[in-house]
Amino acid sequence: MLKLRHVLNKSRSLRRHISALYITGDKANENYVTLQPYLDFAGTFRDQPALEQSIQSRGLNINLETLLRKFQLYQTHHEQLQRLDQERDALTKQLKSLTKSGAAATELEALKERGKALRNDVKTLKQKLYPIEDDFIHDFLHLPNALHADCPVGQQEQLIYRRTLPNAEKEASSHLECTEMVQFMDNNRYYMMKQAAHFDIQAMQALAAYFVNQGDFVQTSNPDFVRCVLLEANATPMDHYQLVCEEQLQNKLNTAYLTGGAAFESYLGAMTKLCVYPSVLPLRYVCCGRSYNRAEAELNGPTPSLYTATQTNAVQSFVATLKPEEADEELQLILHLATDFYKALDVPFRIVYAPAHSLTPAESLRASIEVYAPSLQRYVCVGRISNYSDFVSKRILFSARRDKHYDFLHLVGGPVLYTTRLIAALIEHNVPLDKCKLLGLPQAPQSSQSQLAQDIQEFKDLFK
Repeated sequence: MLKLRHVLNKSRSLRRHISALYITGDKANENYVTLQPYLDFAGTFRDQPALEQSIQSRGLNINLETLLRKFQLYQTHHEQLQRLDQERDALTKQLKSLTKSGAAATELEALKERGKALRNDVKTLKQKLYPIEDDFIHDFLHLPNALHADCPVGQQEQLIYRRTLPNAEKEASSHLECTEMVQFMDNNRYYMMKQAAHFDIQAMQALAAYFVNQGDFVQTSNPDFVRCVLLEANATPMDHYQLVCEEQLQNKLNTAYLTGGAAFESYLGAMTKLCVYPSVLPLRYVCCGRSYNRAEAELNGPTPSLYTATQTNAVQSFVATLKPEEADEELQLILHLATDFYKALDVPFRIVYAPAHSLTPAESLRASIEVYAPSLQRYVCVGRISNYSDFVSKRILFSARRDKHYDFLHLVGGPVLYTTRLIAALIEHNVPLDKCKLLGLPQAPQSSQSQLAQDIQEFKDLFK
């Protein structure tokens, strides 16, 4: 059995000077507004020391004091604009009232002239506000999520679980030497054969089935392509995925990227502007598909191998909850299910909380599932689960309705399995892929040759 893996060549990373997530009024004539995120200024700036710690721990080049000055300038102009709009509304009501009461023409004319002056003032102030708004809002959207209390702020990860210690002194050959199961060309192209090809599909299906049966997850099928506005909503760096060249592009800002169906971002389109009732929560979804995140693969370099391949089959999880403590519980549930799966494989692995500097701006906490790679003499990430709190939900307007109040949902999820990296590690550990115990995979009954021959004979007798 032969499987071909092919990924498009890397393109140059384009620097975006304009955001697809937030478009000011002066640019709305050229590009339509796809999504208007909820901008929580009060909630973001409420705890400035915690925000500053998040920025510093992640190593981001953001000057919070400069941003706060921009915010004050933006607020000043925005309040002036609100006062002018309120004055215009009051003037309109007064004009209607005087017209009905038969007021003098000179008085009505004076009010109309005042209305024209206010309209011109609003137009002039809006033109002044657009560049101020554009400068501040785009910097505001670059602010990171608040860090979770369990997230390590130093340089080292925090160990939370380990299954068997690896034998670091034992020399192991690379999985690339097993040419009967793997033919590796480059990071974009490789072949899997025999047991490796079977395991690639079966492991993915087995883990998804285990989540459905044991964790009450619903299996979905997601799109392989995601628009730029959703990548920005998730604060995903644009160079993580491949830009798609479209012949007929309606919105030049909102380009498409090849993410694969087993990407967290591929769920966001279905959740955008979605409002649910609390009774349906938590929402638990799992998906099998491709993953094309090339940035993650580069971490396992520099030598090209299955550890650095830019495409892999994967199992993606996605959970939405109403409260932050419920999100913590769901993250532990996903980790528990994933731990059961990896324990059955009998391979050295561990689960760690990744340090803050390795998180994306949207993540508040990341648990990384790592299998020991003998050829690299270190652990390699084969899955990860992240807590996004309500950071992403505010940007895509994903909420729950309680009476007349709306709450933004807390999101948890991530790829719990990268099959390609797991196969590479299992080969190096000399684990027979056709003998691996896969939780969730139904076991076919073992029929003897004599029983099979008897069944065939009985079938023939029916037609005598």
